[in-house]
Amino acid sequence: MEERGFTLVELLVVLTIGSILLSIAIPGYAFLLSGSRLTTVTNDLVSALHLARSEAIKRGTRVTICKTGSPMAVPPSCDGAANWQDGWLVFVDGGVRGVIDSGDTVLWSKDRASEATTITASNFTLFVSYLPSGVSQGPNGLANGFLRVCVEHKRRDIIINSTGRLRLSPNIC
Repeated sequence: MEERGFTLVELLVVLTIGSILLSIAIPGYAFLLSGSRLTTVTNDLVSALHLARSEAIKRGTRVTICKTGSPMAVPPSCDGAANWQDGWLVFVDGGVRGVIDSGDTVLWSKDRASEATTITASNFTLFVSYLPSGVSQGPNGLANGFLRVCVEHKRRDIIINSTGRLRLSPNIC
């Protein structure tokens, strides 16, 4: 009668080869995770900007996206001292531009992005407003600028042109 099975040496060889392959695969997996985080944050921000623009056109009034340190607060408020990665709010902006007044309606709120994320802005340091025509406007009245999303040395710029349209540009932080 013949015995079938593995010897201890065969088992150790298989485990050694498996651990070598795993040690090669893990850095590649980390690369995929950082790319996924960058895509998620960028898509969330682009979705909020598209929502603000389309709602401004649909409603015929200004709609703003602003940064906030506490997006789930009651009542919600924009926070100039917060960072974009802390969260943002999209709201119908019928009163003071860039400020949530008592008659304004919050359309969407986004909680904090992942710890490894930073978002910086040019011309849109506090908020981005969309006028009923779909044209964008920052706190200084300029219509164009960018929001730069960085996750672990990978970067995507969300470039907003003077008509309010968006485009993405990949780069390195």
